[in-house]
Amino acid sequence: MEALELIVDEGRPASAGRFFSLGVDLLDLLDELSDDVTVSWQVRDLRVGSALATIAPPEDKPHTGGVLRLLVSSLGVVGDSGPLPDGWTPDAVKVAHRFVDHGQAAENEADWVPPRLRLLTDGAQAGDDVSLTPALVERLATLQPFERKMPGSVRGILVGLNVSRGNRASLKVPSGRVVRVGFDIGMREALKEALYSAVELRGEVRQDGDGQIFHIRADDIEPLAEPRIGWAEMFGTAPNYTGGVPVDEWLEANRGEA
Repeated sequence: MEALELIVDEGRPASAGRFFSLGVDLLDLLDELSDDVTVSWQVRDLRVGSALATIAPPEDKPHTGGVLRLLVSSLGVVGDSGPLPDGWTPDAVKVAHRFVDHGQAAENEADWVPPRLRLLTDGAQAGDDVSLTPALVERLATLQPFERKMPGSVRGILVGLNVSRGNRASLKVPSGRVVRVGFDIGMREALKEALYSAVELRGEVRQDGDGQIFHIRADDIEPLAEPRIGWAEMFGTAPNYTGGVPVDEWLEANRGEA
């Protein structure tokens, strides 16, 4: 199983403010990168002095550990002047920038060392390691992608709901992408009842530079009725619809008239 070490103020007593700020930001960033909003990340190891915390997925969801590898490898690519990874939303970049920035030296802090993220596999170091340097802060600020806000709606299957740490949900759209959902407390019960169902959410949508919706602040929900009859049952129900003309010829003659 994969795990992630957060190492703060290596070789000296750790700053409590820096350590706890980085911990909160790290959880927020993992939430942004994971399609599963129900993951409860666990602290497997915690050491004082030079602070070290080992974060891992719960034992019943070991597959979500791939998010840890994605995080470390992606920050490493960006730190080496590479492009943003595919799948990173504007929110993920924003949270990553905040996370790395909170690890920087305070004013007049002469003995500061960059915090580090180190990937572990089955308890052993996997070789992936990234330092939260000032250069990485600048790179993430430069790479912040464009986004657009507007009223709109999204349809899909409501596949996840988390009210224990913020009101968050996930909606899988027909293309297979997961759109993140935010909502007020008044929407909780309606979303709980609609979990794993096809719904339409309405509210303020946010699009990335490619025009894809990556987030919706939902203020209304409507269940989508499932069709009572499938295409297989409909096959052959109107044998005379084309008037005896072969289907391909009929479509060619009538295309665009539907």
